[in-house]
Amino acid sequence: MSETPTRTPWRLKVHNLEACNCSNGCGCQFNGFPDYGGCEAIIGYEVIAGHYGNVDLSGVRAVFAGKWPGAIHEGHGQGVLFIDAAARPEQVEGLAKIFSGQAGGMPWEALAATLDTVEGPLLKPIAMTVDGRRSHFAIAGVLEVAMTSLINPVSGEESEVHIVYPKGGFLWNDGDVGTTSTMRIDHGALRFQYPGKWAAYAVAEWSNQG
Repeated sequence: MSETPTRTPWRLKVHNLEACNCSNGCGCQFNGFPDYGGCEAIIGYEVIAGHYGNVDLSGVRAVFAGKWPGAIHEGHGQGVLFIDAAARPEQVEGLAKIFSGQAGGMPWEALAATLDTVEGPLLKPIAMTVDGRRSHFAIAGVLEVAMTSLINPVSGEESEVHIVYPKGGFLWNDGDVGTTSTMRIDHGALRFQYPGKWAAYAVAEWSNQG
């Protein structure tokens, strides 16, 4: 009788900085389908606290960019994973195992199944400023995302809008919604830019330990 392989335990708490080509409400959050046919997204991560086995992942930064011809759950996506060049080799290996779905656990085990191809991990210096819905991250010559608040068209003041999943969301539970002043990538087959579209900041917690 074969035994089920033991998976390395992992847990992450991250700053999740996401942007995509949907309008500011992001139809995916409500009906599972993007606003304009396909999905094109860039998401930055900074680990607040976490580990892969006995490897501490605190402070490591990563960026995932991807595109899907339709809704994400319909598959056939293409993606690329960047990990900050300052990360130690064992941190790169651990984070890559998590984000590729190889280590099991949600949401990455499910997301990996929607991708036909994934490049990386590619080691690049990642500049990142975490400031809620005003966060910013960039990889020189490759991509940049600058998030900003929604502006009330009547008062001209910043709007604070949250999407909350009281029973827990797929990626996060409470998203602080903003928009993009800059959102672009030029890397291989991933070439797009979407200023003025969906952006959200959230603290996300994931694990393969239930």
